[in-house]
This record gives sequence, structure tokens and C-alpha cells, in this order.
Amino acid sequence: MIIILPRSPSTLLTFATFFTLPLSLPPSGMESSGGNMSELDPEPSIDPSTPRRVRAFAGTTVFMPCIVNNLGQRSVSWVRHHDIHVLTVGRFTFTSDGRFEAHHDDGSNEWLLRLRSPAAGDSGTYECQINTKPTISHLTTLQVLEPHAVITAGRELFLDTGSTLRLTCKVRDAPGPADHLLWYHEKKEAKKGTEEVEVNVWEEKHATISSLTQRDAQVHDSGLYTCSPSNAKPASIMVHVLSGEQSAAMQTSAASRCILCRAPRTPTHACPTPLSCLLVVLASFLLGGRLPMFVLLLLPVVILGASMQLVS
Repeated sequence: MIIILPRSPSTLLTFATFFTLPLSLPPSGMESSGGNMSELDPEPSIDPSTPRRVRAFAGTTVFMPCIVNNLGQRSVSWVRHHDIHVLTVGRFTFTSDGRFEAHHDDGSNEWLLRLRSPAAGDSGTYECQINTKPTISHLTTLQVLEPHAVITAGRELFLDTGSTLRLTCKVRDAPGPADHLLWYHEKKEAKKGTEEVEVNVWEEKHATISSLTQRDAQVHDSGLYTCSPSNAKPASIMVHVLSGEQSAAMQTSAASRCILCRAPRTPTHACPTPLSCLLVVLASFLLGGRLPMFVLLLLPVVILGASMQLVS
């Protein structure tokens, strides 16, 4: 049963409190016998077998169970933590989000929170509560996995003309193998079994894996390659097939950068560096030696030279 709540926060709080207040009145006839309900009925508790972590795949249906023993006249509620939203109380649903619903079978001690078509944003902490004093609660962490494809070569790939292009795509966090997986080059399907292109698809540990092999790659084979499974988000990679001139230019540029990085610095003068002079002056001062007047006059110049050396 789903109840659409009023928009007024005060009305919502009053309405939810009506269902969640502990039922403290004893059954009829209890007063005359002088009995105590707590002595007759065992206290409710949440069974240790209630899971603390639940994993679900996006787009499926997930059940978060709360197993309660000796519930008696109490009620069970589900609360979403990140916005402190009461989702269900007993068999009633208190949210306008129709994906959430309370579920309970007669005679069962399971109070389920059902969520249809979960998304990554639904991941987080959910709390099952029993309206005792103090409240008995249990936290469940929901993790929603979104199936997605991954190309192992990364997002960009460079290779020389005439080389063989090899790309591998893996589908992760999917509930099962993909019905089909297609490769695209600049939005045009890369046909498998052609003379230059070979596409293979196989399953490994309930996951779908595909490879694309392009022999004798040419400059016109450059561009965006996309792996598109039927059950997951696609993945893309930008491929650059370099001509002989481009490849040589890149190698020359890389070598130049390497030489500049490793080239030793040649001193511009034979005298000691300003930094070493500054260290000698400071050491002499700390050891109690008296500094001549000309040293004191040159000290600012030495400090300035040391600072410039450190900056360079």
C-alpha cells in the first residue's frame, strides 16, 4: 500500500509519528490481572542474520531485508539516511517515489524495503527501526553497480603507420553477459571478419570481453573507436596512426626534452657560489667569530645572490 504524503513538513511529521509511536497500552484484561506485558512477551530484536551490505545492479529490483524476532504489537520502519526520509512504516509506504515499496508476507519475520530500477544515486545507508523505547535499529549499506565498458589501453593511443592496432574491451559490474557487443570507428560499425579488421567476443568469469585487431593500420584509420555492449555504458578511445614524418618528429621532440632535462649546468664563474659563501658566514657567526666590517657590508649582496641561485 502506497500513501502519498502531504507537502507540509509539520503535517508529514505528525502523520509519520502516528505510525511510529510505541504502542504502550497493554491488551484488555491486563490491568485486572495485575500482569505486566513485558514479563509475558519477549522484547523484539533484529536478527543477526540481517545483512549489513546489499549489492544491486542498476535497472534491476533490489530487496533490503530486515529480519525481526518477537515483533508483537510493534511496527517496523525504513528510513533513508542521507535526507532522514521515512520511506515505510509497517506495510505503508511514505514517499512519492514510486520505486520504493514496503513488502511483508503474513507469518514472515522479514520486513522488506523493495526498490525498483535503482541508480547509482540510490547508494547509501538505509535504517530499519523498531518503535521501541529506546529505538532498536539496524543499518544497511546499499551499493548500486552500474554496468560499464572499459578499454584497457586507456583513452588515447599512438602507433606508427603499418603497425597492428589491438584494442581490448571488458564489461564490468554487469549482472550477466552481454547479448551482443559492437565496435564503432567514428560512428561507423567496424565489421568483423573483413580483410583488415578482426573482432572477437568471448565470456570470462561471467563477464563479456571483446578484442578488435586492425592489421596494417594507416593514417585514415585514426579516430574515435567505441566499444558498445548491449548491457552497459560504452567506452571510447582516440587512436592516432602517425605517418613516418610525424613519428620522427615526436621522437626528436622527446629526445630533445630528455637532453635538456639531463644536461648538467655549467658554472659561470670559478669562485665559490653565493650559497656556499652564505653558509660560511653563518657558520662563523654561530661559532662566535667576529665578522670584519667589509664582510658585514657584503652580506646583503651574498644573501641576494644566494636567493637568486635558489630560485633558478
